[in-house]
Amino acid sequence: MRLAILTLNLLLFGSGLAGSAESTAPAAIPEPAPPVFPMARVVPKGEARTIGFFASLFPDCTTQGPTVARLLAAPRHGKVDFAQTESFPRYAAGSPLAVCNAKRVPGLKMIYEAEEGFEGTDTYRIFIINPDGTGFESEIRVSVR
Repeated sequence: MRLAILTLNLLLFGSGLAGSAESTAPAAIPEPAPPVFPMARVVPKGEARTIGFFASLFPDCTTQGPTVARLLAAPRHGKVDFAQTESFPRYAAGSPLAVCNAKRVPGLKMIYEAEEGFEGTDTYRIFIINPDGTGFESEIRVSVR
């Protein structure tokens, strides 16, 4: 009887199975990383400029809802702000939404302003969340001239 208990203890505790939730829990499946899109813009020295406009539209050019932006890494030599506004989208000519390019639509504008006296290249990262639950990261490279 003692030998059976001792053998059972060795099997359980010696293998690390007893009291270990880690060994019995299934491994988590990693989430796929959202796509990262590069964006390059030029901003005049000493000026704040709208360098991006994000809108999610239906085929009739009405909005799907608000777009949300998160600043993942701030620019080192300036600041970036986001504001809800109406502006003109810029869909590619072959897109079914290209007809919306001639209409003001609600969306989110991105404004960059370099710190006073800075001239050169600044970078930052954003995460955009669309109303339909899709999202993407963008690395923005701003050339301040």
